[in-house]
Amino acid sequence: MTEVHVAIYDLSNGMAKGLSAQFLGPQHAIDIIPHTAIVAFGKEYFFGQGIEWCHPQEFRMTRGIHPIDIQSLGHTSCSQSEFEAWCRMQGQNGRFSATSYDLLSRNCNNFTEEAAREGLRLGRGIPSWILEVPQRFLSSPLGTMVRPMLEQMQLTNSAPTNVSHQMNDAQSYTPSATPAVAAAAAANPWADIPETPPAPKESNDTSSAGTPFLDKQTALLSTDTGVVKICLDRLNTASDQREILSKLGDAKYAWTHAELQSVHQMLRLFMNETKQISFALMLLRLVVLREPSTANIDKEESQSTEFVADLLLQNKLQSMSNRSMAWCVLSNAFGSKQLPSWTSSEDNNQSEKFLQLIDRAVIDCDPSVADASTPTQKALRQSASAFLYNTSRQLTAETNNGGADGNSELNEAIMSLLIGCLENLGEENDSTSINRRYMCIGQILKSREFGQTAVGLTKDLGMFDVDMIQS
Repeated sequence: MTEVHVAIYDLSNGMAKGLSAQFLGPQHAIDIIPHTAIVAFGKEYFFGQGIEWCHPQEFRMTRGIHPIDIQSLGHTSCSQSEFEAWCRMQGQNGRFSATSYDLLSRNCNNFTEEAAREGLRLGRGIPSWILEVPQRFLSSPLGTMVRPMLEQMQLTNSAPTNVSHQMNDAQSYTPSATPAVAAAAAANPWADIPETPPAPKESNDTSSAGTPFLDKQTALLSTDTGVVKICLDRLNTASDQREILSKLGDAKYAWTHAELQSVHQMLRLFMNETKQISFALMLLRLVVLREPSTANIDKEESQSTEFVADLLLQNKLQSMSNRSMAWCVLSNAFGSKQLPSWTSSEDNNQSEKFLQLIDRAVIDCDPSVADASTPTQKALRQSASAFLYNTSRQLTAETNNGGADGNSELNEAIMSLLIGCLENLGEENDSTSINRRYMCIGQILKSREFGQTAVGLTKDLGMFDVDMIQS
């Protein structure tokens, strides 16, 4: 007899609980966007590009996600060969083939249910509430608009496929060059910031002075456009406003200076209204990534990002979801362009507001607060730590082109970033937040201008084993 488990994942990475009520109404809100899989015979079986299976750890590493719960479904007398023969039959007859996916009646959770009851002949299937999630979404006032987003979330990209409707048992799997990035795009439509590889492990090899893990990292940007239409339907937009804002859904649209100027001004007005601020922030995180085809938009963008910074510093964002999205806006702005003018003072040092903003991000990264393990708290820490990392890239990029020896004095902003990311790091248990803080620390330690100074300070404080980052 073989024990069978169901692995339950949250494809929204905790954000559904915080934001679904705002989009769908409180009566239709859900806690997670579930994906399920059968775990048996040392493998994980799921429905993606047909029925697929691989080692459970391979699935989780290539997606960058982990189960939020694993439940036992009982013991089966069915053998592995019998179950996999049943899987092949479902692919051949079209029930669960690569082309048979249907959001309502034939998704990954429907497969897990049938695999448990029919393929493995168990007396129970997956929790019924999981099967009810699509209908709960689609019965909401915004259901028809949510459907494309849900379809986009399904795990059908870059999957390790060992069995498909072609029944090619000899098929091998070569991981995508950026599997974690693809996974994050599917896992978190609210803050589409790519995940990063696991934090570097300590090495005894000190012969290499390079930092390959850090050198291949890029800015963490939230680029998902799947919520544009939903946001527009929740904002009180006039027809001409809706027309121009809808262009945010097209990443290739050639914006004019006048259009972007208008969009910035429009969204700042929406952010003055409490009930519309969530949707305005979601759109603004895309606006700051757009460039006009002619003149730059620095002045308007600077005003918008300073507006968002003031919302954070003045505690005007009571919802953790709104604070997460505010950090997402600033992370995108700081990660994709030069720092806005308000971050500098008249003497070309960091402005007081900028330093306060870094301190506020460090506070929002604190894993020792009450309810730190809740999805909304984790999402807040992830967004704030992305902001800290993108900020560190900007502050170190300005100095990494010279021939300095790394012994320059640390400025106040760099000091705040370094100590802030080191503080309470051992208490953090969210892998995404940990990785982003590692990356911020490493960005500073490898600086050609003040890296050696940062290394010395870190060692003097005894806060961290810097060799772990430098290896």
